[in-house]
Amino acid sequence: MARQFFHMLILTILCSNPLNAANWLILQGTEPTYITKDGNRSLNTRNTPVLWGFIQANYIKDYSSIQNNGGKNVTPFSMLAPDLIDQSGFNIARGRIGLRGIADDDNLVNYFTLFAFENSGITNLYGKGDQIGETLVDASVTLKHIPYAKIRVGHFKTPGSEEGLRATFASPYIAFTDFTNQQIMERQSRYVGQALTDTPAGGAQSVHYQGEPSSSVSAFRDKGMQVFDAIRLPHASSWEFSYAYMIGNGTGIQSSTSDNQLTHYTYLAMENYFGKGKGYYIESLKLFAWGQYGERELITDDGQGNTQKERYDRNRYGIGMTYYQDGLRVTSELMGARGMIFTGAKDVDTDPNLYDWQIQQAVGKENKAYGGYVNVQYEFLPKKWEVFGRYDQMNRLTNDEKGERIAKTLTLGTSYRFKGPTRIDVNYAIREARAYGNSGAQKVLDNLGNRLMIQLTAFFKN
Repeated sequence: MARQFFHMLILTILCSNPLNAANWLILQGTEPTYITKDGNRSLNTRNTPVLWGFIQANYIKDYSSIQNNGGKNVTPFSMLAPDLIDQSGFNIARGRIGLRGIADDDNLVNYFTLFAFENSGITNLYGKGDQIGETLVDASVTLKHIPYAKIRVGHFKTPGSEEGLRATFASPYIAFTDFTNQQIMERQSRYVGQALTDTPAGGAQSVHYQGEPSSSVSAFRDKGMQVFDAIRLPHASSWEFSYAYMIGNGTGIQSSTSDNQLTHYTYLAMENYFGKGKGYYIESLKLFAWGQYGERELITDDGQGNTQKERYDRNRYGIGMTYYQDGLRVTSELMGARGMIFTGAKDVDTDPNLYDWQIQQAVGKENKAYGGYVNVQYEFLPKKWEVFGRYDQMNRLTNDEKGERIAKTLTLGTSYRFKGPTRIDVNYAIREARAYGNSGAQKVLDNLGNRLMIQLTAFFKN
């Protein structure tokens, strides 16, 4: 009896606020303390696994032009990810299924798993899925025994950008912003031939590393241990403080046990709940800040056949806010990057009808990039039909006059929700890119066009 009372007391201290579902750290890492069934609210002791998942099928049409140089495609931005082989088509962008639930009688041990069966950067980056594709997306266990310090171990989303941390099926935007897609969504590569090059694509002056993809995209995930929690402030009951610190291998979604790329992840947030809604529709104002600091190990070649391992800094950070009330949603983030900067895919096949994509990254600690976005959504039929617009900008390699690229995108759209996250989204992206210090690169960027995107999201849970 005393043991049961003690466990109930801990559960009440840790998770007494049912509004925690709006917090992505809590939502993805823990099971709720209370559930409501037949109108009655009780402690959640359900230990039957919850089967859940979603499918996102889309059609995308890119209106850019394609330019070749010596048979090599120099306009990868004109091609559709993840294959980069065509400019239009249907795709199962995400097909995911998993189990989550409670592993004990006291709701102190929770688990979360998710698998991918899709054509995405996880399973088929640059059309090389047979070499680097993964299917395991999440596999973690959370321990809730210590007040104010939940512990999560395994393979899961890292604390960071709102775009990366939130549930993918929750957003009506079909594509990530440029900065998030290029600089937060990590792509790792391995040495092939002359990896360090002083003549990177676009005439950049900074030293670049070029190599074959060595793993799937990170999908905003890593393997490691995280300490986190959400704590309601005692003297301001509508405010909640959240924190997370994670230490990870720095290998993203790749199946690797190496810690040679150890990375530290930090996250702080303050959220004011207005008292209505739940989950994605909870009405609140959130302010947050995050940082990711680590190194990446690369095998480099001096061009004379001499190779060695080199370590390069890869740091990311940002601040932002989210607001939702009475059908109006506003989200904004300002993000920065130092050290390794992803500068795009490079075709190395001289046959104009074939593509062989490699990865280019500026590797020096002097490299910088920054970007951000402002998003406004409005539901003119509450939780049913909404219109939205998002402006995002990325300034890449701001330390390199000839290598700097500025990408600007205005995405307009509408979304109709059938039930919960199940919906249809229509996006139209108006895209522009500039290379003010490099007229040759600007001629290539002038091929950039707009994109039409239509996507159906189907969500299920038992």
